Amino acid sequence: MTRNAGTQPPMPEQGAMGSTRRHQLTCAVCGRVFASARPQALYCSSGCKQAVLLQRRHEAGWRNRHRRCPRCGSVFVARRSDGVFCSGACRQAVHRKRTTHMKAQA
Repeated sequence: MTRNAGTQPPMPEQGAMGSTRRHQLTCAVCGRVFASARPQALYCSSGCKQAVLLQRRHEAGWRNRHRRCPRCGSVFVARRSDGVFCSGACRQAVHRKRTTHMKAQA
């Protein structure tokens, strides 16, 4: 009745909810084959998932940056999320017009 500890088969890894079924999947980012209890898993690690999320955030930020300059009317891609004018010259011209208009009223 004694068991030899070296002859026992290894225990299967348990996944979510005690399931022992593992799926062989390929990572959508790095292409590495990995095992997961979830058949819909796309990424092999949190690093690969984070890389995809950062890329999506970066692309979403640039999509909405096409603007029209209020001074000259040209369409441009803003370098900053709060960019309003196409160039420093347009920004400065509007500022000068606004400040001289305020001085004339005073």
